[in-house]
Amino acid sequence: MDIDEATLKLNEIFCPGLMKQILAVETEQKRFVYYTSADTALKVLRNQELWFRNATVMNDFSEISYGLGLIRAVFAGPEGEKFRNAVDDIFSGTIEKAEKLLSEWEQDWQLETYIACLSIHNREEDTRGRLSMWRAYGDTALVINNTPMTVVTDLSAVYSTPVLYLSKEGLTEHLSTITDAIQNNGDYLEGLGQDTLVAYIHHMLFRFAIASKHPGFEEEKEWRLYYRPSEGISPGMTEETVVLKGVPQKIFKLRLAHEPGIGLHGADIPSLLDRILIGPTEFPYVSYNAFISVLEGLGVADAASKVVISDIPLRLGVKY
Repeated sequence: MDIDEATLKLNEIFCPGLMKQILAVETEQKRFVYYTSADTALKVLRNQELWFRNATVMNDFSEISYGLGLIRAVFAGPEGEKFRNAVDDIFSGTIEKAEKLLSEWEQDWQLETYIACLSIHNREEDTRGRLSMWRAYGDTALVINNTPMTVVTDLSAVYSTPVLYLSKEGLTEHLSTITDAIQNNGDYLEGLGQDTLVAYIHHMLFRFAIASKHPGFEEEKEWRLYYRPSEGISPGMTEETVVLKGVPQKIFKLRLAHEPGIGLHGADIPSLLDRILIGPTEFPYVSYNAFISVLEGLGVADAASKVVISDIPLRLGVKY
């Protein structure tokens, strides 16, 4: 992962902790996992594509609106006032410009953001998966390697970010850290010019909006893949209108392929897939054989070793 020093420094100021999480993916060889139904997992593999859905129809019905609500609440309070003063001490009128930009983009962020959700996969989950995720999202998990997530490029116009699990108090504390960093780097930021400062405040607010979730979801350890066609068209995406659970909706399909020329690195199924976990289900052995057959058809070497039946002794549908 090659990130220039200026980008690193600006992210340290406005997105504290973000670069550490991103760099840890590569240095610690972290993997990701996509929990879903067996039907969806088969479609991902057979069609070699990942669907991105509009944020307004995702499982967490407060996607993006939760983050925007936090921004309003925290920036209206004392810590927000401290932040505004720190910024305007560098260039008068900067906050006014940033707030105008936010008002112009806020609705678009909320209505025209398409996302796919992955989670960090822990090594101890290799043979069992995560019980809470089985219960919430389905009976199949695709564990993937991190190569596509560690490449820094704008070519694909598809981006990823770790989710921030923040309450109002949590964002207040987070903003305090940012304000302190701005005050400590005032001369540096002044040297970059007001337009750059406005742009990074806008980027900071976008991350708060796009990546903030209620702390109750924290055990999911989510990383969010997002696509914003209103800001950039991806050559790896195909648009389609489908009906899901009775709701007609536009989706975008990301081609899973190794095409470095359009920013897709190691995203083909044989390179991408680490393993498939079959979760608690009524017929695990049948699913196991089916997925092996699909992987063999895709040219995955030693396909049988890539499919694992979870050893969690959960009987679905039983209530006490």
